[in-house]
Amino acid sequence: MSVPPMAMPSSFSTVAFVLVVAAVAVMVVWGTHAAGRGLGEAPEQTRRWSFGTAAALLLWMAATGAVSASGVLEAPGLPPRAMLFMGGCNLAVIVLALSRVGARWVDGLPIAALVGFHAFRLPLELVLHRWYVEGVLPVQMTYSGFNLDIVTGILGLVVGLWLWRRGVSRAAVWAFNLVGFGLLVNVAGIAILSSPFPFRVFMNDPAVLLVFHFPYGWILPMCVAPALMGHVLVFRWLWRSRAH
Repeated sequence: MSVPPMAMPSSFSTVAFVLVVAAVAVMVVWGTHAAGRGLGEAPEQTRRWSFGTAAALLLWMAATGAVSASGVLEAPGLPPRAMLFMGGCNLAVIVLALSRVGARWVDGLPIAALVGFHAFRLPLELVLHRWYVEGVLPVQMTYSGFNLDIVTGILGLVVGLWLWRRGVSRAAVWAFNLVGFGLLVNVAGIAILSSPFPFRVFMNDPAVLLVFHFPYGWILPMCVAPALMGHVLVFRWLWRSRAH
């Protein structure tokens, strides 16, 4: 697969992106710790869970970052290796969300926290728009084009606060999760169809090349995949609470 050179983002936008990634990592570890308190675990058990989560997350970031930095995703062949990378990241977080780890988050955290987690998508979308201005991304990957995922970030913040202040509303949770999941699928599809794959549809330059470069490739394992995991967790909460 022929991958064209990517216009490098500014230092400011790169730092902003890395801060978003760091915020996602912190929220995952904090959520693990807070879930232990919510479940009434012994402090030592909660610490083990928290340190284990932090270690696994650092390993995940190191491994996925190395994949993006190595150039292995640019190798020719079908299916494109970048698609396999995306599929692998998404499959991993779905398995995690449906595992005992996911159950611990669902049982130990308030639904306001599970919804509020998605607020990270607001600053992420601001970074993506900045990258469009800098010539790094095509317009369809931003709210100036067809990507409206910024709405999910705003709703995550607003609905999360509303659930925290007013109490549980299954209707609000359902509405948020369906809208957010739909917008996530939308932007993922746009990204795939704007990438330098044989089935590319959006031919306007630049192509979406973030996954081929470090640290920008973290947008898949540390932004897209966690957002998907967050929606699976909320669906799991809805299933668990259906008889209440």
